Amino acid sequence: MTEMAVEGAFRVMNWDERPYDEAPGQPKFTHARVTHELTGGIEGEASICYLMVYRPDRTASFVGLAMVTGAIGNRQGSFVMQDIGTYENGVAKGRWSVIPGLGTGALRGIRGDGHFAAGEHDASYLLNVSF
Repeated sequence: MTEMAVEGAFRVMNWDERPYDEAPGQPKFTHARVTHELTGGIEGEASICYLMVYRPDRTASFVGLAMVTGAIGNRQGSFVMQDIGTYENGVAKGRWSVIPGLGTGALRGIRGDGHFAAGEHDASYLLNVSF
């Protein structure tokens, strides 16, 4: 089994967020389709679907599923991660968990977890993986 920590940066290539439940007196619920470019330990793209709920102070909690397509080192393929996090003080922070059994190509059998932080001007990640 190969274990490694991969870290790098990402940038938002596309963010399409829309309300999905707007009941008076209730929290604001939205869904977003997002695309990130990943660089560093993962070279590729993440296509993500988020569900978010906003508090009155404009902080938020979110959950998402991300399809990552690209390479980790010389291994090409794709895998799926679960993303759970918060948005507070202008920073989104979250935990990533690779969903077992959904890797393809040379990323088949990937397992792992990690975290990310994204502010207005920079975004970074760390993902501990094993194959």
